[in-house]
Amino acid sequence: MKTALFFYIIFFKKFVNKKFLILLTGLLIYPLPLFAHDIGRFGFYDGLSHPVLGLDHLLSMVSVGVISAQMGGRAIWKVPSIFVILMTIGGLFGFSLIIDEFYFVEVGIVFSVILLGFGISIQKKIPTNLMMVFVGIFGLFHGIAHGLEIPAAANPVLFVLGFIVGTTALHLLGVAIGHLSIKKTISLILLKLTGASFAIYGIYLLNEIF
Repeated sequence: MKTALFFYIIFFKKFVNKKFLILLTGLLIYPLPLFAHDIGRFGFYDGLSHPVLGLDHLLSMVSVGVISAQMGGRAIWKVPSIFVILMTIGGLFGFSLIIDEFYFVEVGIVFSVILLGFGISIQKKIPTNLMMVFVGIFGLFHGIAHGLEIPAAANPVLFVLGFIVGTTALHLLGVAIGHLSIKKTISLILLKLTGASFAIYGIYLLNEIF
């Protein structure tokens, strides 16, 4: 645990800057068109693209990173780690059809967009432990959705590995955004407004479901 914390502190102090943010965004986008013609054959790239191409997934996972950066300290790695762990467990539930009701899973994902966006907008007003509980539950819902949508032709192991990598990259992107935004008052205000817009979009999605 101490080793992981040391890594995150060194990483975010020395390497998180605007160039890193641009590079990470490019890495997320670049594989998609390159392997688009292989979707359905290569499980890893199916899994990698799933969190990125779904806007609800993308907003939630970036939000987790932003919130962890806002909280600072150990939350920088604990909050995203909880999400990834529970998401992986949820993926196994979905793939094995232990949970196969997609409707309530979608509702859970939409609520993650709303509450995580709201969490960004109020910045550090929610206790860390409570936020970790919420993030864990949301990770479970996102994981179930990933598991339910594993293509029949995809290698399940590679698919799971793909959405873990994609999710981790989105978390890092969110941490970078949060880390850069909290340094200045103007960017912090914009970040809070962005979080509020995420929440509003989630409410719109919820209205579409019902």
